[in-house]
Amino acid sequence: MPSKRLCYFTSQGAAAYLWEGGELRNEAAFGMNEEGVAEFSRYVAGAAGSLFYWLADVVEEDFHQENIPYVRGGDRRALLARKLAQRYRDTSLAVAISLGSEIHAGRREERILYTSFTNTQQFQPWLEALRSSGARVAGVFSVALAAASVGKRLGFKGARYVMVSLQRAGLRQSYFENGRVRFSRLGRVDFSDPRAIARDCAAESVRIHQYLVNARILPREAPPLDVLVLAPSEHKALYDAACVNSARLQFHVHDLDQVGRSLGLKSAPTETLAEGLFLHVLADSPPREQFADSGLRRFYHLWRARVGLVTGGAAVFGFCLLVFAAKLLDVHRANEQAATDRQQEIRMSEAYVRLQRTFPRTPISTENLKAVVKNYRTLLQQTATPGNLLAEISEAVTALPQIEIDKIDWEIGTGIKAPAGREAAKPPPVPSAQAQPPSAEFQVQTAEISVG
Repeated sequence: MPSKRLCYFTSQGAAAYLWEGGELRNEAAFGMNEEGVAEFSRYVAGAAGSLFYWLADVVEEDFHQENIPYVRGGDRRALLARKLAQRYRDTSLAVAISLGSEIHAGRREERILYTSFTNTQQFQPWLEALRSSGARVAGVFSVALAAASVGKRLGFKGARYVMVSLQRAGLRQSYFENGRVRFSRLGRVDFSDPRAIARDCAAESVRIHQYLVNARILPREAPPLDVLVLAPSEHKALYDAACVNSARLQFHVHDLDQVGRSLGLKSAPTETLAEGLFLHVLADSPPREQFADSGLRRFYHLWRARVGLVTGGAAVFGFCLLVFAAKLLDVHRANEQAATDRQQEIRMSEAYVRLQRTFPRTPISTENLKAVVKNYRTLLQQTATPGNLLAEISEAVTALPQIEIDKIDWEIGTGIKAPAGREAAKPPPVPSAQAQPPSAEFQVQTAEISVG
């Protein structure tokens, strides 16, 4: 598995991190200038075998929700592409996110959230460095998309809630509904005053609640809105004191370090804030939605195809090995059975020999005894009695009572039976080359009857 490198991008510059087994290590930082872009290009060229994840945390983000007819396939893709082109001048970093479907005015419609970075020019030099270096770019993500995965893994899956987090780019508030981002914004803060940041966290939560209600994103009669606050560990007490529950907001203040450990983040650079958690979640389980187009992700798709081919080949090879092992086992079992049969044959032969030794001795050899038995059987086959012949004679003379029989001379011999009657008068057939002589002799019985 190739290494994963994550780039955290703000309006001040970019920072590159290496992620390995839940550990995040800072590798480089780049300024927002041409020299920084050149250094970043050299950095990407030196890590050609890595997967790159781009996490953007900037102010210039747009979110717009709209319903479209419920269509699928190519018609849906064409419709979404046309809608994105109508709303944004540059759609290279724009994405349409499905929020589910609903029945409106008797017809089914799909709720779509269009989101994009409105100032795409600040991204282009950095993304061009990735593209020209042939980097495997897994995607371009926003903090709002990564924060949705954090909320789901913390148990906020189906409820409406706001996540407030502090990154080096500023204080971000993101509103989620049914596990999907609906709105997000980034505010500036004074990092030198942690107490003021805690107060801003509570104040901004009140403002975003008012905005959501005025924009009709959040119903006015909705129950208190949950606010998930990711507070730095050393200042959690300040956030607990500033974030007071009210009839509109229900605060849930979490220790950022404890949340990171619960999500599998083993270590992160000391200078990182909540972006370290979002980078870890991005590397561990990236969201399905992202902003990069297919051109930027071309080498990533080629790598996935190659991995798929290798994995498929390995699977087929493994299956062939299993079949070969099964056949080899069958051959082994057949050989064992043949060996067992041969041993049994040897044992039976030895038992037969031992049994023969128990027979009483005969005055002649076994071969001569077999010949005598064969001759005896031949004699039995050739032995005949006049019973049947006498029965035929009796049937013949029964109708002639005047005939008195004095004696009957009976003889037996072998040979070809002579024809009688009309058959005797016929000339013998001309022998043919294909005619075959009789193959066996049969018994001939002769009875000479003397009458008085």
